[in-house]
Amino acid sequence: MSATDPAKIQKFRENLRQEWTGDRTVAAWRKWHSQIAAFTRGATEAILESAHLRPGMRVLDLASGVGDPALSIASKVAPTGRVTATDLGPGMMSLAEELARKKGLTNIEFREASAESLPFPDASYDVLTCRFGVMFFPDLPKALRECFRVLKPGGRSVFVAWGKKEQPFFTTTAGIVLRHVPVPPPPPDPDGPSLFMFGERDRLRRALEASGLSNVQEEHRLIPGRWACSIEEYWEQFTEVAAPFRPLLDQLTPEKMAQAKSEILVGLEKFWIGKELNLPLEIVIGSGSRP
Repeated sequence: MSATDPAKIQKFRENLRQEWTGDRTVAAWRKWHSQIAAFTRGATEAILESAHLRPGMRVLDLASGVGDPALSIASKVAPTGRVTATDLGPGMMSLAEELARKKGLTNIEFREASAESLPFPDASYDVLTCRFGVMFFPDLPKALRECFRVLKPGGRSVFVAWGKKEQPFFTTTAGIVLRHVPVPPPPPDPDGPSLFMFGERDRLRRALEASGLSNVQEEHRLIPGRWACSIEEYWEQFTEVAAPFRPLLDQLTPEKMAQAKSEILVGLEKFWIGKELNLPLEIVIGSGSRP
């Protein structure tokens, strides 16, 4: 990302806030949170595994949304460890707070924060985690430098992102929608955030190394995406939750929407196993330590 184009970066910031903190998005994630948590459980497990968590650690979780993986991390570092869960706005975190109270978790706090300007002292966390957030950082180098700054020496960062676009998670849903929209969107800005940007091999590794982290590793992994509800409900969830793709859906006429839905349901049926949908999800796990 070029530091000489602040107008472009600011536009990325505005789009991010509009897509992910609006009432429509928050309501959808509140509605579907338990199904999504189960569907993406493998990504949460990857974070927990790679973070090398121990009781007593202080952990900062970025882009916590409705609480994955922050709530699971709080259980792992209890009773003496603490977690700070952050997000751009209070909407999704309000549900995470409710879930924490229901689980009896008292070692977690919630703060509004942007990864580009974290309101925390230098060297204050043992571990920093971020699940499905790093690909949306408007100014990636600046955000990763902030992540480095708040880590203690020897502290560890772990990021999970989506892998390549050519995977069923995309091709059975948004990929089909794209064939029906009257005005296809322009290609993603190569300098800007995009959902599958880290599907490019070594891109996350290079970004983490540039931030100053050492012992950086990048792993591409397939995890099972299990959806125990109906295929029709998976489609309904997609239309409500997938903030980056809603502008495409809004372009469709009722006839085109019906046609796209029909094709998507046929495509998803190939992944219906027994009593659940089982989509292979490709994720990227990036990790490193502050020297």
